[in-house]
Formats: sequence, C-alpha cells, structure tokens
Amino acid sequence: MKENILSRLLTECPFSEVFEDMETVEGCSFPVPRRKIGHIRADYDGWRWYNTVWPCHKALATPEVCAEIDRVYDELIAPGALKDLAALRKFCADHMDACISKEYEDEFSFYYVGERCNFWIRLITRKGDYNMYLNAYAQENDNQKYFDYLERLRQSGETNMYGAAPYLQAEFPELRDDRNKAGDILLAWIRTFDKREDDTSC
Repeated sequence: MKENILSRLLTECPFSEVFEDMETVEGCSFPVPRRKIGHIRADYDGWRWYNTVWPCHKALATPEVCAEIDRVYDELIAPGALKDLAALRKFCADHMDACISKEYEDEFSFYYVGERCNFWIRLITRKGDYNMYLNAYAQENDNQKYFDYLERLRQSGETNMYGAAPYLQAEFPELRDDRNKAGDILLAWIRTFDKREDDTSC
C-alpha cells in the first residue's frame, strides 16, 4: 500500500536558510522570506475543510508550482491523512516532538520537501481556530537569483521590463559580456510571470 504524505513529514526544518533571507514586501507589516510563494490557511468546521489562499511573491507562483501546492494540500486532507480535526489531533499527539506551544500543547510544526517547493506546515489542534497553515517556499534553481533581481526591479518601477537585459548585465558580472544570455534569462522570467498572471488556481 502506498504511504501517505504524513509518513514523509519532518519535524526538523531541512531548509532553515529560507528563514534567514528576509525582505519587506508591499502590503506586509513585517519582513517575509524572499522565497515565500504564499500560504493556504485552512480550518475544519466539523463537516469539511475550508481554505483561503494568501499569495506573497506572485512571480514565483508558476503553474507548475501552483499545481504542486494544490497536490500537497489535497494529500494532507485526504482520507488516511488529516481528513478531519480528530485525525489532525491524533497525528499531532503522536508527534509531540513537533510541538511549538509547550504550555498548551496545541500548535505543531512539520516540514516537507517537494519537487519545486519547500513546505512549512503549521497545525493547530484548537477547535474554532484555523487548523492548518501550509506555507510554500520556492526552491532555488539556476536562474532564480536573476528572477529575484528582475522581480525587485519590476517592483521598483525603474524601467520597462522588456528593456531590462542591460540591467541584468550591469548587476551580474558573469552576464556583462553575454548579452544573449541576459536576453534569454529576461525572456524566461517574462514567460514565467505571464503564466502566473494567467493562472488562477493558486
């Protein structure tokens, strides 16, 4: 029988560097991880799970990333996993080493490493409260540092992004003599951003 996702959750964070790389984002009153895509906030009302999606760095939320976030959420609330609040409470009680609320023993942290995203899963056993926060963080890839710079440049409003290749060359020494590569990176970023704007599932 195939193991469910709960057997793959970790109680120690394997991507702690994510929480050391913070930045201020418009609309947030406190710094957030630069790699945060967003989070799903969910609660169980006695009959079913309800959730809302809270995006953060929208440019990181490609259709592929959104599909993985949706899949992980669906696996977490599936039959045999955290199908209801009773199942969530039992799972947490069996993993007291994950408890982050020592006084009340009602909040727990778990971690999951996906194909494209890293996940911090905060579970809350209190009835009448939100019971799950599924936080998603993008994993680094070869172009990610360039994409992150382009996103900051876009938010600054300093230039039309279709003409941003010279900015990439000025910022990154390895691109200064390679205009074609800078152009390819910019095009890849624009395609990623356009896909995210067209996608409504995340």
